[in-house]
Amino acid sequence: MGVKDSFLGKLLGSADKFSSEQVSQTIGLLIEHGVKHRASDIHIEPHERFALVRYRIDGILKGVHKLPVASLPAVAEELKTLAHLHADDDQIPQEGQYSCLIGEEQFEVQVNTLPVVGGEKIVLHLSRRLSKPLSLEGLGFWGQSLQAVRDSLTRPHGLILVASPRRSGKTTTLHSMLQTLNTPSVSIATVESEIEYRLPGASQTQVKPQRGISFSEGMQAALNQDPNILMVSSVPNKKTADLCVQAASSGHLVIGGIHADDACSALTHMRSMTDETYLLAACVRSVVSQRLIRKLCASCRERYIPSHEQISEIEKTFGITTPTARRRVHELEQLAAKEGIGTNQHVNTSPAHITSLWRASEEGCEHCGHTGYQGVVAITETLQVTPDLQKLLLGHKPADELLHAALKDGFTPATLDGLIKALRGQTTISEVLRTITV
Repeated sequence: MGVKDSFLGKLLGSADKFSSEQVSQTIGLLIEHGVKHRASDIHIEPHERFALVRYRIDGILKGVHKLPVASLPAVAEELKTLAHLHADDDQIPQEGQYSCLIGEEQFEVQVNTLPVVGGEKIVLHLSRRLSKPLSLEGLGFWGQSLQAVRDSLTRPHGLILVASPRRSGKTTTLHSMLQTLNTPSVSIATVESEIEYRLPGASQTQVKPQRGISFSEGMQAALNQDPNILMVSSVPNKKTADLCVQAASSGHLVIGGIHADDACSALTHMRSMTDETYLLAACVRSVVSQRLIRKLCASCRERYIPSHEQISEIEKTFGITTPTARRRVHELEQLAAKEGIGTNQHVNTSPAHITSLWRASEEGCEHCGHTGYQGVVAITETLQVTPDLQKLLLGHKPADELLHAALKDGFTPATLDGLIKALRGQTTISEVLRTITV
């Protein structure tokens, strides 16, 4: 699926002016094409001779279409109108959203515009309006990570943090947690940047800074109604962090999203945002960290026997160079197979070494668009906060010291989770290394 002068360009032709019908049809076809190819984002970028359209599919941007550069102002104006933005202003960044129907499915389209050299760059973020997120198991949680999340969710109060980069499935995980807690006997309130999931029975508030509803203001208003459970999709500043800690320490279960590279960094970042270090150490239950990674196409993936040199390099990269470490990887893979991670029951390790691996087919197949990959899976880790970690947190110890202590308690880091999922045929070693710094 390479860049081409597509049917979209032909639809618009080479004229200097474009009818509203032409522009509307072009936008509709762009979104339909994106949905068909499982794109999460559509980038429309001005170049000297054309406007380039790129789709982000399974986390990778791919140039697909070229549009007449003269059509970009009309496309931008129409998208701004749909998203209730200032259609005639191309000198400031703007953000809005609208809903559309593709086939029989409802989609939310988030529109972001940015003035750049040559005009405006437009990014459309596509999300299905789903009534129910996947289960934690369906998202890729298993073993120690899944059990630690479940243990934290059974507590009547406290703080659970979910860390990830932007567009890495954090909202879905937050709502999966809420789904397990949603019963008629509890009151749930959420404060969210975008409401992607509707949770029956919950009070959901969307952040709208232009109308005076920030995360902290939305949280305070929600807390005034005394919910049992409060979810805030992002903890962006000190005021919000302090409210999370105070609420979690006064009888509420608070689940918050935070931007960080890993669980230990998320915990120290949260500590840096609040003066309530003692309360934070006392109330935080666990920290989840995740990344989305491309999933191997189940129809054309290939199992192979790696060379001794390849195995040695993998063991060195992932730090599994001792007999104890190799045995642990084997035991984890056996547990993952038992819990349904990967559809093939064949175990690709022995207690002594890696015996086989999976890779993407070079030619791919029709199911994956000849890429070798189809869909994404989460690489996760869950840091359960023990008394030892509480002491380190109070002592303002750095993230690497927290990690060292957690590993002694059986913590499974995301790098190891990624290795196990590669062994189970869900992804590849190269994808794990591309996504997570080992």
